[in-house]
Amino acid sequence: MKKTFFILAFIAPILAYTQPKSCNVSFVYSNEATVKNIKFVSRTIDTNNVVSWHWDFGDGYSSSLQNPKHEYLQHGNYYACLTIITIDSCENTFCDTIKIGPTASYFSIIGNVYAGSAPLPSGIVLLIDVNNNYKAKKYSFVNNGHYEFNQLQPSNYIIYAIPNFNIDVNYYPTYLPTYLGTSTKWQNAGVLNLTNSLINQNINLACNTDILYGPDTISGKIKILDANSFEYNIYYNNWFGNLTNCNINLEIAPNMPVLLLNSEDEPVRFAMTDSSGKFIVKNLPIDIYKIAPEKAGLNTIPYLADFTTTSTSNINTNIYIATSNIYSYIPETINNKIDIISVFPNPISENAIVQINTQKQTQLIISIENIEGKILLTQKFVSQGNEKYFLPFSNLPNGIYFIKIKSENSSILVKKIIKQ
Repeated sequence: MKKTFFILAFIAPILAYTQPKSCNVSFVYSNEATVKNIKFVSRTIDTNNVVSWHWDFGDGYSSSLQNPKHEYLQHGNYYACLTIITIDSCENTFCDTIKIGPTASYFSIIGNVYAGSAPLPSGIVLLIDVNNNYKAKKYSFVNNGHYEFNQLQPSNYIIYAIPNFNIDVNYYPTYLPTYLGTSTKWQNAGVLNLTNSLINQNINLACNTDILYGPDTISGKIKILDANSFEYNIYYNNWFGNLTNCNINLEIAPNMPVLLLNSEDEPVRFAMTDSSGKFIVKNLPIDIYKIAPEKAGLNTIPYLADFTTTSTSNINTNIYIATSNIYSYIPETINNKIDIISVFPNPISENAIVQINTQKQTQLIISIENIEGKILLTQKFVSQGNEKYFLPFSNLPNGIYFIKIKSENSSILVKKIIKQ
């Protein structure tokens, strides 16, 4: 067993953030509910470095102006995109859905992000639509703490602030990505019911005051298993200057926050994946840690990194994003004995049906857990061939649950289900 030793830690300057590169781009647009003439305004960190703007309004028309106006001839939804090229040949694209209709209602969410008592100098705020399976809908750059989302339709939203920092600097205290409501987990985020514009929706970043410094490193790569469930138009943007390749690779996940948890499941640091889906957490004391990527709507099964029982000082792992969960192994089949696992209906009101097709006789354990990880029901059975199992949900309150299926070789498959 490795012996623990102590190294005198250093304290880096508080909030010594690096600024995003000038290739970052987004835009806002303004209109009245019954007006089709739209004013588009480009947003970049350093406009002076931009040498060209290209607007695709989604209706067959385009423009090369910096802040154009455009008239849509018919009501409907249009997917508009802005592409910029900078003086150093950096190219980036941002897209958004433009909703044009006589009965459309648009609202705003505006607020500030604070690191302690100071406005956050640099970062990103994500707007996540709860009613649309927790899909990230828009993002806003943090400018001296301020963020804003405009032209929003009524729905239930959560907002998630991600600070920008240099991973090679050891910060004290360490500020963490945080949802409105001071939670680092989406399950505890404050939900905004948007029926009118909301201001002063301020986010106070959670922080950790532990001084961590040591010889160990955890690194890895986050990969995507279900391309249909990943918001490429949101996460494939050069938020923090760490995306060196703007070409979309459907199998990797850039700009994903990765939380480092201690043995008590408390977040102590975080890292961001780069353009190749890689992350790294350096300078860790010898201890037991968990790696937990955070993406709203997905149940994360943390990866355990135990430096107390290994002689290596660098642990590397692959982590996978699936339709309903994040894990450090691929449980699409269980020991190659199970061809099909499906859960339906979803959402449910009374009973869930689990359909399993096993190649040969296999002992399985099926359980129901709530979003806090509490086991509500466990059943053991032996399955062979194409079989269906009924799980009772009628006595459970409405909400999000996870059905976990475990085989005799300890592999786990997780399915998310909604009771309503």
